[in-house]
Amino acid sequence: MYAGEMVFILIALLPVYLQWMLGAPWAIFHILIITLQAFIFMILTIIYLSMAHESH
Repeated sequence: MYAGEMVFILIALLPVYLQWMLGAPWAIFHILIITLQAFIFMILTIIYLSMAHESH
């Protein structure tokens, strides 16, 4: 997520006509990646907690 925000900063330093052309697709891509990352970490947490709670 930090790297995605750094790319947004680099895009903000570009001229205005390039900001919209590069910023909009990157924003959509960034939102999809953050959602996927949150889903994966949620699944990993659920698996870890279910394994820690198992009784033998």
